[in-house]
Amino acid sequence: MVEKRQAVVYDRGSEVIFVEKRGLSQEALKAIACVTMLLDHIGATMVQGYTLRIIGRVAFPIFCFLMAEGAFYTKNPRKYCFRLVVGMLLSEIPFDLAFRQKLTWEYQSVMVTLLIGFLVVEILQNTRVDLIKLLAVGGGFALAEWANTDYGGYGVLLVVLFSQSRGKLWLQTVLVAMFAWMMNSIRIPVFGYFIPIEMFAVFAMIPIALYSGRKATSGKVVQWGFYLFYPVHLTVLIFVRMLVLHQRPLETLMKMLGR
Repeated sequence: MVEKRQAVVYDRGSEVIFVEKRGLSQEALKAIACVTMLLDHIGATMVQGYTLRIIGRVAFPIFCFLMAEGAFYTKNPRKYCFRLVVGMLLSEIPFDLAFRQKLTWEYQSVMVTLLIGFLVVEILQNTRVDLIKLLAVGGGFALAEWANTDYGGYGVLLVVLFSQSRGKLWLQTVLVAMFAWMMNSIRIPVFGYFIPIEMFAVFAMIPIALYSGRKATSGKVVQWGFYLFYPVHLTVLIFVRMLVLHQRPLETLMKMLGR
């Protein structure tokens, strides 16, 4: 979905931005993130090999970029945060059952990472005190590491880095590459060299570079749909895997839930 943006005006506080360009709409960028994430999770739960996992590396940087953009443009941070909290609460059980096959507090979903990242960015945007900014970033990193969220503190930092480097595509590309290298991910052979699989996250900068900033719709159904996609697709994958493995869904689900 490529859209032409016609003299769109964004206003937050005293800053007014005029942009006119061609590119992907916000919904198109979210769709790319959702599809690549789905493929990644299929690869993580049902399909052996690295192909789908490599494609899936594109998803997380896009979500972080969109989180930073959302924090910048939202007129109602409380509602934005509320939607994230709802998505997070609905995701925890499907996340545990999809990737751990049991309920556990040992590992938290990426929705927690994105929520922490959003809260840190909101603090940065609403204070001029450097000490508070430093404590917010450090506290967000530490909280994600302590809670053992998906992508951990580095995921929170990526949201922050996108927010602090808005409009600087080359800098953002370098930052994503640095993020990917620092992640303690598995290394796979590529042309005789072993590189971290997260390095393929750099390819997320291609759709991000094509992003126009335009929203194709402001409908609540579409808006909530993207938040609910995460728990819904995980739930579907849980039952599909049961069918593939010829398991009895109800009996298997009860065992997963510890009953």
